[in-house]
Amino acid sequence: MRKTVLIAALLVMLLPSCKRMPLYNKETKLELELQLDLDLELELDLDVDVDIELEAASIKIPEYLKTNFFSPSNGDIQYTQFVGPEGGQLSIGPGRYIMLIYSFGTEYVQIRGENNLNTIEAFTSDITASKMHSLEKFYKNNTKADELNEPIIYAPDHLLVTVQEVEIPEFTGVSQTITISSQVRTIVETYTFEVHSVIGAEYIESAEAFITNQAQSSFFGRGEVNTTPATIYFPVGVDKKKGCLYTVFNTFGKLPGTSESLLHILVRDTGGNEYVITTDITDQFDNDPDHEHHIVIEEEVDIPEPESNAGGIAPTVDQWDEENVDVPIG
Repeated sequence: MRKTVLIAALLVMLLPSCKRMPLYNKETKLELELQLDLDLELELDLDVDVDIELEAASIKIPEYLKTNFFSPSNGDIQYTQFVGPEGGQLSIGPGRYIMLIYSFGTEYVQIRGENNLNTIEAFTSDITASKMHSLEKFYKNNTKADELNEPIIYAPDHLLVTVQEVEIPEFTGVSQTITISSQVRTIVETYTFEVHSVIGAEYIESAEAFITNQAQSSFFGRGEVNTTPATIYFPVGVDKKKGCLYTVFNTFGKLPGTSESLLHILVRDTGGNEYVITTDITDQFDNDPDHEHHIVIEEEVDIPEPESNAGGIAPTVDQWDEENVDVPIG
């Protein structure tokens, strides 16, 4: 008997410490209906296939999206739930919230500061140490002193986001279905660029590019970019037959208020030699009234024929000579 009384007393003591999130009445259904905007209007002047090995050229349908509800008064998170690409049923109590939805599981974009609407941030990692080591000589010789302090980051994937204020009413006693509709769009800007005339394109082994004075990250809960400058790194495609360089790249945006953005293209030829093409593309960033996001370099680029393969790897295979050999068996 004493044991039974003790257990009952403990249960009474624990009851006040329990705090339950008010869920919606089972007679009411709260549905989230999502429309994903996956359109990218990309155009190149050159007749090349921008889809080959260029992940930035498309927005992938996410498997899941994360739905966060924040307090309008202080921005603190109140409730989190994962939904599919078309939405789903929510379980949250009545009240006013700021709803923030974003795609989940991209390759390069990471999220931090999720506990508050004002601190949630999308960012990408710095390039790897081995990549930085391979670029060190080029970067020091072709970069201004102030740019040397900028972190070099990977270009972001597309991040689908929507932010809107929602109010979920109190239960009226009548069965009903409440639908919240929202359109989800990428917060990442996509640009194409092409170098129209490359003499000696057949000698190019690989190419990669850097763009300075870009936003390092995005505080997408409050709709602002990080004001810390960064340099974005991304690969470049080569069309040897048509003599051109081209690519599609993503950015959180050019850093507001910066005077210039430089495009550095590092070209390696089959002989192991390196060439750097540097162009000021600030005007094409700043004066884009139709939002075409299309950067074109008209200046001719000349890559000379390598004199020697001593500095690089350019293997060749001689013609085979026919030779008959008797193989003993047994």
